[in-house]
Amino acid sequence: EQIDTVIIGGGHAGLTMSYLLSQAGREHVILERGRVGERWRSERWDSFCFQFPNWTIELPGYKYQCDDPEAFAPGREVVRFLDGYADFVKAPVRCGVEVTSLERSDNSSRYLLRTNSGAIEAANVVIATGPYQLPVVPALSANVPKNIFQIHTNGYRNSDQLPPGAVLVVGSGASGCQIADDLNQSGRRVYLSVGRHSRMPRRYRGQDFAYWGAALKRPEQIVDTVPPALRKGSEVLLTGADGGYDVDLRAMAARGMVLLGHLQRIEDGKLILADDLEQNLAKGDESLEIFKRAVDDYIAKNGLEFPAEQEPGVKSNFPSPVSPLDLKEAGISAIVWASGVRCNFDWVKLPIFDEAGEPVHRRGVTPFSGIYFPGLRWLYKRKSAFLLRASGAEDAAYLAEQIAARK
Repeated sequence: EQIDTVIIGGGHAGLTMSYLLSQAGREHVILERGRVGERWRSERWDSFCFQFPNWTIELPGYKYQCDDPEAFAPGREVVRFLDGYADFVKAPVRCGVEVTSLERSDNSSRYLLRTNSGAIEAANVVIATGPYQLPVVPALSANVPKNIFQIHTNGYRNSDQLPPGAVLVVGSGASGCQIADDLNQSGRRVYLSVGRHSRMPRRYRGQDFAYWGAALKRPEQIVDTVPPALRKGSEVLLTGADGGYDVDLRAMAARGMVLLGHLQRIEDGKLILADDLEQNLAKGDESLEIFKRAVDDYIAKNGLEFPAEQEPGVKSNFPSPVSPLDLKEAGISAIVWASGVRCNFDWVKLPIFDEAGEPVHRRGVTPFSGIYFPGLRWLYKRKSAFLLRASGAEDAAYLAEQIAARK
């Protein structure tokens, strides 16, 4: 089969590309291994809510319709929104079609895609499979006693999946903290291994974090202006669950959660923990204060009127279990690995990746003419990967222009 442009992936990045290619009158098709927005359907837990207010949910030409713009949509509503957008743009999606390999065609100016439903030859291929595909579970998981249940965050749905007993959550990013809170609210005893993280306020001086982020132009930061180390640490702790609230690890401890230092290794059924809990909490507090000062300075500089924020209460101190921690004595029957995800482009048989397996590109344009990547983290700006106020439209429009310019 001969097609001008093939988009791989039916998430928000792929659908945005489809919209802009249709606007340009370019023939294309979307190949989706599952359903539209598959990861929103099958890799989110039951209580998951979008991390930004409803007023931010937007794709080119299409806004999320709801009764409360300040509320936070549950995951199933995000799926409904994506389904609605696919219908709105009349996206030529073929669901259930998995691309098993992408390589050069015998015609060296085109590309061959092998799929579970036949081969396709294309002049352009847009790889819109998202910034990450595979869950990362550290090698030390092999040392976990066999009687302890293990699961990654992308497979977690609710506490009923886990055997009775306490749960250890390893990783204090947004997913780890949200799942730890979900487990705590279900009545489980929860141990949370805390690493480095960035705290942000859900609301500050009367407005949501998303409002202040836009005012400070955080989403517009261009990749070349931000050092790589800061890009990797750019994820922040936010939740839209229960109407949205501050993800405050100290407050979580006050609600009964047991905070631990960074997990270093597991030996003979015992957790060997770093003595860095207070240090990691302090770093999180520091990032929060830096953001608040930036907002305060913005308000003062522009002569704006916003309500003053009440001074926070005294931060409570709490004991941290001494390392090593015996899993059996703690009653831990399950471990949730909130240890991140990584790229997996093994099926792409083209030399367009660096040593870490990340695509080599400039604003989504690779060294191979006709191969493009939208929707990656820091593709061009901080906002590039987000389903947030049509954040990917700028990148998709740029890539659509590159495709249109090719003969």
